[in-house]
Amino acid sequence: MAVNGKSRDRKQLIEGVCLRAVNGRLTGLRGVAFFAMLSMSLAIAPGLLAQASENVDNLSIEQLLNVKILTASKFSQSASDAPSAVTVIPRDEIQKYGYRTLADLLQTVRGFYITYDRNYSYLGVRGFQRPGDYNSRILILIDGRRVNDNIYAQGYLGTEFPVDLDMVDRVEIIRGPSSSLYGTSAFFGVINVITRKPTDLNGAEVSFEPGSFGAYKGRASYGGEYKGVGMALSSSFYAASGRDLFFPEFNNPASNYGIAHDGDGDSYQDLLATFTFRGFTLQGLFSSRDKSIPTGSYGDLFDARPGSGTLDSHRFIKFEYEHVLRAWDVTATSSIDRHVYDGTYISAPADPSTTMNLVNKDLGWGTWWTGEIKLQRKVARNQITLGSEFQDNLQADQLNYDVDPYLLAVNNSPQAWADWSVYGQDEIAITSKLSLNAGVRHDHYYTFGGTTNPRAGLIYHAFNPTTVKILYGTAFQAPTPYEEFYNSGVYRANLSLKPEKMKTMEAVVEQRLGKNWMITGDLFHNDLDRLITQTPGPDGTLSFTNFQNVAGTGFETELDAKLAAGIELGASYAYAPGKDEDTHQELTNSAHNLSKLKIAVPVYRNRMSIGLDAQYTGPRHTVAGSSAAGYPMFNLTLLSRNVSRHMDLSASCYNLLDRKYWDPALPDYPMDKIQQDGRSFRVKLTWHSNADSH
Repeated sequence: MAVNGKSRDRKQLIEGVCLRAVNGRLTGLRGVAFFAMLSMSLAIAPGLLAQASENVDNLSIEQLLNVKILTASKFSQSASDAPSAVTVIPRDEIQKYGYRTLADLLQTVRGFYITYDRNYSYLGVRGFQRPGDYNSRILILIDGRRVNDNIYAQGYLGTEFPVDLDMVDRVEIIRGPSSSLYGTSAFFGVINVITRKPTDLNGAEVSFEPGSFGAYKGRASYGGEYKGVGMALSSSFYAASGRDLFFPEFNNPASNYGIAHDGDGDSYQDLLATFTFRGFTLQGLFSSRDKSIPTGSYGDLFDARPGSGTLDSHRFIKFEYEHVLRAWDVTATSSIDRHVYDGTYISAPADPSTTMNLVNKDLGWGTWWTGEIKLQRKVARNQITLGSEFQDNLQADQLNYDVDPYLLAVNNSPQAWADWSVYGQDEIAITSKLSLNAGVRHDHYYTFGGTTNPRAGLIYHAFNPTTVKILYGTAFQAPTPYEEFYNSGVYRANLSLKPEKMKTMEAVVEQRLGKNWMITGDLFHNDLDRLITQTPGPDGTLSFTNFQNVAGTGFETELDAKLAAGIELGASYAYAPGKDEDTHQELTNSAHNLSKLKIAVPVYRNRMSIGLDAQYTGPRHTVAGSSAAGYPMFNLTLLSRNVSRHMDLSASCYNLLDRKYWDPALPDYPMDKIQQDGRSFRVKLTWHSNADSH
């Protein structure tokens, strides 16, 4: 639809105000006034709020119950049939709420919370997120393949996550132990990020996003299918100079009075390519993220020029083939990954007579080849899944040294080793309302031998609107090369580490209330044994040991609604305390109380929407024994998919009320808590060559 003169003038006015805001010229109350004015411009000026379609069936909660997911059982099934508590975040929701990163998205999910140390983002699940961990107890997948690296088993969530959210079709979140299908890291859950396929794009897209703190982001994508050959290409770039940060721990003249000037810079580039032909899929990914570290952690020099920082790059090539062979659905996958970590840490010179700062390099190179074959078949009332997976770790090198004068501290280059597994699962339809999903997987590791992990779920559709799930499962987390082999000075290797283990009992009830409402209740008990913890030895050295046992019982509840006039609502509460079984002390960084609220309201004849997400994260104990106070958070996004026939425009405000809040710091940080960002803005303009791809 063509834009008339008044609409064009209004659009130019809005864009001008947006650009002033993101350049930092509107702050405080003027920033709130900016969003109030923008809201009126987008919503009220065109006319009063319009009524959307009254076709309630199109907006029924049935869409949530019957959405097809792949992750829970490695085959397509409805969320209500999955043997786990499931959350699916579609692309439409990513746009409506203005999520910038996977961490942003997960922060709004029931029972999840994020901790940010000004370098990486860490995920807490059901009251568990220990400072110093690397997200190794959550398995991150991209289109069904593991992307946790093979040195630290780290799962990346923030700007370090290798895929632009604009290229994500949906995110499937599976709670609870899933080692029966996925092996290590599938401890507290599995997060599968499913990317857009060639036909999802069906043309070209270009977007640009200016934002607060000198941030800007751009993306160019193209996708389509021609004579059976599909292609999707996308490349993104991002850079932010970051804000000046104040740390009272460094409030002295020698440390610039505690102000880290331009010390929070962040940039990344990524490229995603997917090619399809009949049953073949070829996918390649490259990403690189460069982050400055402003916190003076690990004894680094505060506000140095140049300062400390990390560079993480990840690339992979995946080949997959699907074929039906004698009634069996056969899927064969092979991929090779390369992850590089390059840390530069600046500290004061050991010799006070010299002015040259000491530069320390901390490096990691991981290369691994994986392969999997999966067979599935439906026989009578049975949905059978059989498979085998291997990972050949070609390289997992770690190196640490001082540059000048050169001093080698760590040089670990373990020989290549291979791990393998076999798994099987059967979903049995006992009656039309009752089904049993049971599976088991055996993993064999070069370092510690074998581990076997079962899972069972009884799913009962008691009445047409009611589903009850009784679930049991175990999971393991294998020791990482970093935990086993890192050896220098104060750090000691430990080749006798055993895998961590967890057992979970869970009951889930999904109750539909009419056609438009659904409530979910989830009661669970986690029992974690032999948690790998860095502990001091008699000689003062540190090593990782199977030191800690943890137990926790909690519950979650969530209300979802799809209402007339296109209004969407989601609200949840989670309570999940965690305690050390031996000391009975509460865990550090354990958020016992989490509340979430999301509401999206269409305006102006359903061509625009206002999306508000609100969160409350409860208080958390810090490493030093104090507490990071609980805090509320409000984020607001205004989205128009029809600024013109080929153009989308959105404007987002994060931390709308400019709330001051802190996350617990990691061990070896000079501060106990790290202050997070105040109010910030982002404006996003997206052009589509295909008007129907909005």
